[in-house]
Formats: sequence, structure tokens, C-alpha cells
Amino acid sequence: MAPRVLTQPDPGEPEEPRVVPVDPAAPHPAVPHPAPADLPHSAPADLPLGLPPAGPPPPGTVPRETRPPEPRRGRGGQAVRGLRWALAFVLALLSASLVTGSVLARFARAQLLDTDAYVQTVAPLAEDPQVQAAVTERVTHEVMSRLPIEKLAGDLANAVGLPRAQSIIDLVTPAITNWLTGQVHRIVDEVVHSPQFATVWIQMNRAGHQGLANILTGQDGRFVHTQDATVVIDLGPVLALARQNLVDRGFTLAAHIPDMSIPYPVAQVEQLPTIQKYVRLLQLGGTWLPILALVLLGFAVWAAPNHRRGLLMSLLLTALLLGVALAANQVARDRAAQQAVARGFNRTVTLDVYDTVIRSLLYALGTVLLVVLLGVVWTVLAGPSSGARRLRALVNRGLDHIAAPLGDEPAARSVGRFVRRFFAPIAVLVGLLLAWWLLARPSPATALWVFAVGALLTMLLTVARRVPDPSG
Repeated sequence: MAPRVLTQPDPGEPEEPRVVPVDPAAPHPAVPHPAPADLPHSAPADLPLGLPPAGPPPPGTVPRETRPPEPRRGRGGQAVRGLRWALAFVLALLSASLVTGSVLARFARAQLLDTDAYVQTVAPLAEDPQVQAAVTERVTHEVMSRLPIEKLAGDLANAVGLPRAQSIIDLVTPAITNWLTGQVHRIVDEVVHSPQFATVWIQMNRAGHQGLANILTGQDGRFVHTQDATVVIDLGPVLALARQNLVDRGFTLAAHIPDMSIPYPVAQVEQLPTIQKYVRLLQLGGTWLPILALVLLGFAVWAAPNHRRGLLMSLLLTALLLGVALAANQVARDRAAQQAVARGFNRTVTLDVYDTVIRSLLYALGTVLLVVLLGVVWTVLAGPSSGARRLRALVNRGLDHIAAPLGDEPAARSVGRFVRRFFAPIAVLVGLLLAWWLLARPSPATALWVFAVGALLTMLLTVARRVPDPSG
């Protein structure tokens, strides 16, 4: 049967296609071509549109690029992509939480279990005016409460045989007490402002922290005990030092003051029984939480359909949670002040101690937040924006001048081939090591070193990738 084709109706005929038989042996009618003036500048006049010329294009013309149409994603592909983004978001959120938690865990472990770190933290309090004034008042009160002033006045009146001795004692005792209080206060204040107090303060806090560590690990502490989750140290050594100074200055009455324990609150630990119960987890968490956070970060980036955007999302979530932790400090500070007032403590001294102890935590959180924000900038510069591309092109031109002469060295070519082949695993490994370094010792100095080393390694890897290799 002869093949048939559909044709358009002739003018005046009904608007329906006609089926016309075609004889294969009959010559094909010539297909009219548009005039050369009607063709695009890039296509020769003797070829239909969309077909590349058989030979080289005429001078001055640009060959037309033919690209295969992009396949459309079906609903199944879009669903899988959405699930991957959802999984990446959950992993990124967990990683961000663990980054913040690792900073908090390392701070808690250092302040609660590391005596040297704790003593280094509270040592500046020995020169804090509010702490010095509070210690002076407390020691003066303890000294005066132990001085037998009334007995001394009675013995003196009886010794001289004064009539109406009790009335004289009642009359002179307040005056003697006020005078002695002023003298004792002055001498104790000098002791507290002397270099001796700084030494005694460190000794007391060292002994106190060792007792705290004993409490947390289930052992009994001799210098520290808990009072409604408040950790106190013993100011007895300060009293002994003040008593010796009083005796040396002629106040022999102070020799009758016995050795005693003077509890003084320096820190408040909420939920102390809970911390005692989970102190082992705290020890492990300070070590393993940073590693787990980095592993989850790597999985989040891997799960995201676009790895760069997955990394950017993870960094932004981490920055958000770190910012929330920094903002929560003010709430915790106000709560500590309210609890101190409710327990009868000095509000100003409590806030000074709180700010001193918490300063290292804020320092660590701020450092990690700064590094994360710099990582966000780094990730954006690695993106497809026009500004990022121009910057990378400028840097790459400079690196090409370094890499080009290395193409003559066989060893450099071998290194270049290795880096090009395993660039992604190497980059991930370098990033994880630098992040672990920063989380292990969070400080601005460490951050500067991390970025300096990271920039140097990035430059070296890029130069290795761009080393010319004629062998391919």
C-alpha cells in the first residue's frame, strides 16, 4: 500500500486535514528555502535552520551550539530531592546543637573537674574590689564576734575595784566595741589588699575545687560542701592571717580568737545532684561531642543534593544556635542575681563572680561563632555568583603563574595527578582536622591559626591541581 501523508486544506475547503497517497517512485517536490537575508547570521544560506554545516563555517560566523534538552524531573525525583533536603536539615540541626553542646560541655568539664583551669579562672577575683570588700566585712564580723570584749571589760572593772562595775561595763562596752571594730576592719582590709591575700585566695580555691571534684565524683570533700547547690570555700586561713597581723600590731586580745571555719560562697551550681549523676557523661561528652558534631556535619553536607548549599545551611544553623546561647547568658545572669538575693548573698559580688567564671564560656562561644561566620563567607565565595567567580578567576590567574613552571618536574606532576584524583577526600579531611583543632582549643588565637593554615593548605592544593601534565 502506498504511504500517505496529512496535508493542510486548500483555501476555501473545510478546515480538516486531507490524506493524500504518495508514490515512492515519484520525484519529491522541491522544498523552498528562505532567502539568505531571512536566515540568521550564524547559519549558511544553503542549509536548513538547526543543522550544522558539513564543512568549516565561513569566516566571521559563529557555529550554533546544539544542546540536548534537559530531562524533566518527575514527581518521584522531586520527592527524593525533597527527602534528601529534609534529611540534610535534620542532620545539620543535630550537628549545630552538638557544636554548641560541645563548647558548653568542655567549659563545664574545665570549671567543675579541672582544678588548674578553675583556679586560673577565679584568681583575678582576689583583686576585685567588691570581693575584697565582702571578704573584709565577713572576716571583721567573725573576729569581733569571737573577741571576749564584755569579759575583758568586766575583768578590768573588777580588778580596779570600781563601784557599780556592771553599769560601767554596760556604758563602756559599745564604745570599746566600735573602736575595736574600726581597728580590726582597717587591719583586715590591709591584709585583704596585700599580696599575701592573693596567695591565700589561690590556695583556698585550689583546696575548694578539689573538694568540689570529690563531691562530683562521689567522694567526701573536707574544705567544700554544698548548701542548696551553692559551693562555698573556707575563709579560715584569711582569719588566721588577720589574727596574726593583729597580734603583731599589739592587739594581744586577738590571740584568744580560735581557728575556725568561715564559709564563703564563690559559685552556685544548679542541679548538683544531676551533675553528680552524669559527671561521667560530662567527661566523655567534652571529648567526643566535637567529633560527633563534625561527623554529623559531614553527613548533612553529603545528604544535601547541593553540597555547597548543604554546608552553607549547616553553618547558618550553627551560627543561629551559638547566637541563642550567647543571648541566653543575660537571662542566666539575671536569674543568678535573683537567687543570690533570695539566699541573702551580696548581689554585686555574686555578679562579679558569675561574670568572672562565665567569661571563658562566652569567649569560647564568641570565637566559634566568629569562625562559623567566616566559614559562611568562605562558602559564599565558593558559589556561582558573578562576584565570587571574578574573585576566583583573579586568584587562579596568580596561582597559574606559580603552577606553570612546576609542570617540568616529574614529582610535581605526580603530586598534581594525585591531588586531582583525590581532591574531595583530601579537602574533607583537612576541613575536619581544622575544625577539630578549633573545637579542642577555642580561642581567637587558635581561630587565626586555623584560618591561616587553612588558607595555606587551600593554596597548595589548588596549585597542585593546576600543575600542567602533558600526559593527562
